Amino acid sequence: MTIIPRDAAPYPSPARAWTTVLVLFLTAVLAYTDRQVLSLLVDPIKAELGIDDTGMSLLLGTAFAVIYGIAGIPLGILADRRSRRNLILAGVAIWSLGTLGCAVAPSFGWLFAARIVVGLGEAVLSPAAISLISDSFAPNRRGTAVGVYFTGIAIGVGGSIMIGGAVLDIVGRGLFAGTSLADWSPWRQVLLAIGAPSLLWALVLLVVREPVRRDDVVADGPDAVAAPTGLWTGIAPVFLIVAVASMVDNAVGAWAPSLLIRQFGVDPATVGVQLGLLLVLGYGGGMLAGGMLADRFAQWRGARGKIELCGLAAIATLPAAMLINSASLSAVMTAIPVYFALSAVVTASGLSAILDATPNRRRGRAMAISFFLNVAIGAGIGPTLVALAGQHVFGAGAGLGPAISLTVIASYLLATLALLPAIRARRP
Repeated sequence: MTIIPRDAAPYPSPARAWTTVLVLFLTAVLAYTDRQVLSLLVDPIKAELGIDDTGMSLLLGTAFAVIYGIAGIPLGILADRRSRRNLILAGVAIWSLGTLGCAVAPSFGWLFAARIVVGLGEAVLSPAAISLISDSFAPNRRGTAVGVYFTGIAIGVGGSIMIGGAVLDIVGRGLFAGTSLADWSPWRQVLLAIGAPSLLWALVLLVVREPVRRDDVVADGPDAVAAPTGLWTGIAPVFLIVAVASMVDNAVGAWAPSLLIRQFGVDPATVGVQLGLLLVLGYGGGMLAGGMLADRFAQWRGARGKIELCGLAAIATLPAAMLINSASLSAVMTAIPVYFALSAVVTASGLSAILDATPNRRRGRAMAISFFLNVAIGAGIGPTLVALAGQHVFGAGAGLGPAISLTVIASYLLATLALLPAIRARRP
């Protein structure tokens, strides 16, 4: 690994640097499509493979999170030492093969294993991407570039449902008619139609060039991630609330389509396109707004401004969470994107606070830790909490609305309380 002083070589040209951001932005959208499309296919998979809601929650979250939790941090460290472009290319190929494996799964066990492969491929993406972007831009332009990438992740959450819904509609119109695949179940055809192009996307990544690594000035101060004491007293609660945001986002994202389909009888393809578009606008807009608000709060409130914004946004999600349990379709369709917009502010301000406290050369590692927690806690626990609340707190007859609302409210209230020490640890 070669590390050069910050000013020893020019940064990539703006055109090349922003091409890198664009390709990684689209790669993030693609990753979330492969990850989240299963949430649109819950009921047909249950019917064909004989899986209950708890089993589906394991497929939606835990199976993906197992390998992500094991491999994420080592892969993040590897991204600080090896070609990040090549690591991402390999990751895309692996998660695409995992999606294709889901398409041919004959049983719950096979599907669980294929979802683990998807998680292995995606574990390297964000740590490597943040590290790569950080070396492509000068420090005074780096925040904007990283923010655009995070917006790609935000858009990917809603875009995955929208793309999945569009593919589901195309499959229903006879995408594979007249081929040997025509007799496959529609859910299998959807996974095939998404997995195969994803595999080809690995070739697009060849346009990304690996920038030189730079030994940027290490952040000083008690909040720097390089200092263990500062990490645990000042920034660890922020890692936690960002992970809780991921947990609740995964819970709502995994079960919201089924809520609309089961309770209101909305067609799955319609759910995918309409809800996906709303989430793209809500979550993507919330992430951009959150980044700008975080800078404003930092100017206004000083070092703890971004963390205060994080807590305020978490509290603001609670009314939207209550509306998710409404008997009105229009109220639910409004509440879900509003919730995601506010949750995106939590994530944007929290991640911004973490990056402020992290030396540039360790940002890949810090992001690996954050995304490990996001998936281990978020994807691994979130969908299952809703299933367990539905079965053991409210009962099967109550539907999904009460269970989703309870999960959001309880999780964010506890996370906000945990954030208070971090707010007190920093001074305006």
